[in-house]
Amino acid sequence: MIPFNPVLHSFRKSKPFNANEHETDPERQLPKNMKKAIKKLSSPEHLNAQWDNLADFYFQKSEFLEHLHRYNPCAQRYYELYHDNNLVAGTVVYTLKIDIFTFVNIPSPFKAHIIGLPVSVAAPPMIGDPGEFEYFLSELIKLESGLIVGVNFMEDHLRNKVLNLRTLPTVILKLKSKSVSGYENTLRHSYRRRIHRIRKKFADVRTVTTDCSVFSEEHHALYLEIMKKTTTKLEILSLDAFRYLPSNFLLTTCNAGKKMLCWHVVCKDSDVLFFFFGGLNYALRDLYQSYNNNLLGIINKAVEHKYGVIDFGQTAEIAKIRLGGNVSERRMFAYHRNPAILYILRLFKGFLTYSKPPEKCHAFKVENQI
Repeated sequence: MIPFNPVLHSFRKSKPFNANEHETDPERQLPKNMKKAIKKLSSPEHLNAQWDNLADFYFQKSEFLEHLHRYNPCAQRYYELYHDNNLVAGTVVYTLKIDIFTFVNIPSPFKAHIIGLPVSVAAPPMIGDPGEFEYFLSELIKLESGLIVGVNFMEDHLRNKVLNLRTLPTVILKLKSKSVSGYENTLRHSYRRRIHRIRKKFADVRTVTTDCSVFSEEHHALYLEIMKKTTTKLEILSLDAFRYLPSNFLLTTCNAGKKMLCWHVVCKDSDVLFFFFGGLNYALRDLYQSYNNNLLGIINKAVEHKYGVIDFGQTAEIAKIRLGGNVSERRMFAYHRNPAILYILRLFKGFLTYSKPPEKCHAFKVENQI
């Protein structure tokens, strides 16, 4: 049985449980008839010891949340759901000014409270028992105020309460072979020939893989080049957010002479290799086919470290699908407790949702389904 912390919000009370009233009473017990309760924390250092056991992906675990809390602060708060004194679910909420019409490229900055991981990855924001998510979210939208946005869910939630929307899908590549040449041989001829042409552009390029401690101002400048061009960014990470990434993140840097062409960071999770972020020298991109070679470098890294699945992330769908990736849909929602504002959000649904049709390419000789 997980110890039950008394600093909890009782759903049977008419107002939130006030932790400050009872901080000096560690023996205080909740009513015996309490079934579900929520605990709000201001730091991931205080998460229940069982939190990581509920997480499916590294990005959801306490070590990475602590890293983001330090190097990407955005008023993060952490919610834990207990059922009969047992931790059954958890999530993160943070506050950021976002362009709510980002998918139609219209500047529209609004302060939002976001239920999601405080970094641009496609891992879902909720951990634990999926059967508890609906109840958990229904209480979270009561506890948070203003504009609430939930991102990167695998399915819709709270259908009669919130505005459910499509967000950027991620692209998943399943490797059918344990070698790079074997992977290429599973592709149709035209796609295989295209890869060979792309690789030739990198014939004289020096590629080095290290930990992230060598991440430099030059690396960060190429990351900022991408951030300036993207229309769907949420946050911009600092140099230190990259430099002090944990040891399961690998940095690969590609140089032509003294010129840095591109780089990428991958995260080694238990079963999936995640493309985390990258940087690109746009002035030399086309000459060296740097973006596509960056993606091929991730495939090389997956093969080297014996990963059968790559999560390529939520941008540049076409380039990734041409390498054999498949779209994996993600859902989001918007909510405001003010009925008039929620009505306006519903009116502008077409501006809030990601409407680009899913891309399809038949890259493999035998189709690879996710």
